[in-house]
Amino acid sequence: MTSPDELRRVPLFEGLAEDQLREAIEEGSEEFVAAGGVGGREGEPVNHLYVILDGEFSWSKKVEGDEVVMDTYGPGAFFAEVPLLLGKPFLATWRALVDSRLFALPEETFRRMLTANPSFSNAILETMAQRIQVLYSVAQQRERLTSLGTLAAGLAHELNNPASVSRRAAGRLREGSENLRSRGVRLARTAAQRSVDPAQLDTLERLIDEILGRGKTSALDTLQRSDREDEISLWLEDHGVEEAWELSPTLVAANLGISDLELVEEVVGPDALADALRYLEAALGVMGLVDEVEESSARISRLIDTMRGYSFMGRAPTQDVDVNEALDNTLAVLAYKLGDIQVERDYEEDLPRITAHGKELNQVWTNLIDNAIDAVAECDGSGLIKLRTTHEGHRVLVEITDDGPGIPEEIQDRIFEPFFTTKDVGKGVGLGLDVTYRIVVGRHRGDIRMVSRPGETRCEVRLPVHALVEQETLVREG
Repeated sequence: MTSPDELRRVPLFEGLAEDQLREAIEEGSEEFVAAGGVGGREGEPVNHLYVILDGEFSWSKKVEGDEVVMDTYGPGAFFAEVPLLLGKPFLATWRALVDSRLFALPEETFRRMLTANPSFSNAILETMAQRIQVLYSVAQQRERLTSLGTLAAGLAHELNNPASVSRRAAGRLREGSENLRSRGVRLARTAAQRSVDPAQLDTLERLIDEILGRGKTSALDTLQRSDREDEISLWLEDHGVEEAWELSPTLVAANLGISDLELVEEVVGPDALADALRYLEAALGVMGLVDEVEESSARISRLIDTMRGYSFMGRAPTQDVDVNEALDNTLAVLAYKLGDIQVERDYEEDLPRITAHGKELNQVWTNLIDNAIDAVAECDGSGLIKLRTTHEGHRVLVEITDDGPGIPEEIQDRIFEPFFTTKDVGKGVGLGLDVTYRIVVGRHRGDIRMVSRPGETRCEVRLPVHALVEQETLVREG
């Protein structure tokens, strides 16, 4: 049994009178937790305040399936004060690192001592504030890591296609260049043997340059392309060009018609026609591959610009933010998660730019749009997300709406509370929309609210245009 002297050595009980100590001992109990055992598990109900008499405990939270150790505590420390005061289950898991002994104070006694003894309540509230700050810091860091992970996943997914196209095109370009060289040499030999003079070759080269320089035309559908290839193949066969089926797809893709082939024949004559057309086809093939590489490289550059905008790389902490652009950058980052979900944009064209912490606001947009995607995915994996922007006087309004199942009415007024989350233990950081609320309201002096019913959940974020400028001015003047 715990003695008064032993309990008095615990800082939490230093200010208690002798009778108060004995009362606590009579109403409390002593527990033993072997090394590796759990004093309290995240998500389980809490009925006692626990004080470590001997031993050592680690304090950890499950984050997306991984257990993250936040701190360790030894004799004299206590735990479970936060969930007791908030009326919540354990917010973390307390695991004994060595054989440990605990003093368990019932909730009723704990609450009575809070009101009866100032030193006891001050110690509890001070520790509680410190631990909430630790949890909030972890949440902020996790939000940053989540945004970074989302950015990395989105970038990897979006880069995969153009990078693959470039890689394949580069491989085929080597073959195509060799093919072009070989057919150029063969055309030169044919020209020498068949008495094709240099003037004819110059004319052919100008004709090829003109064909290669043509702008792209509208794409043919499958049936039109097939008919055009058949037409070209028949013409080639009629003019003694062997393996016409190999040449026709490239010629059709370059939008060449019978009149173009006849022009080539007119320039070089029938004897050199086959080699001239093979040379033309090789040149067109190489040019097509070069176009693929250029288009893929441009796509990669655009993606990098998007990611640079999303991350506000190399910019000051405070920026003039284009909210419409920020939302589009966030959508680009989350594109890999959208699948069959439709996104409808309704942006105000001349929306005022706002002075804001751009990186932090992108955490907000990422969180809210990601939540909307998850909500829609709860149905059949398809659905609609609407993004709307406008301004109301000196504030910008962003609305993010989804047609998911909605938020149950009984919890709608709690979704921005610290530590409140609808997710299962181990998913997310257990802080719900609290960090989002703090960024919008605390950091930017804005407003965020949620309106929800089955089939429609709308999040409204209002941000002052110049709040941070005014805030920084006050700080300087102060």
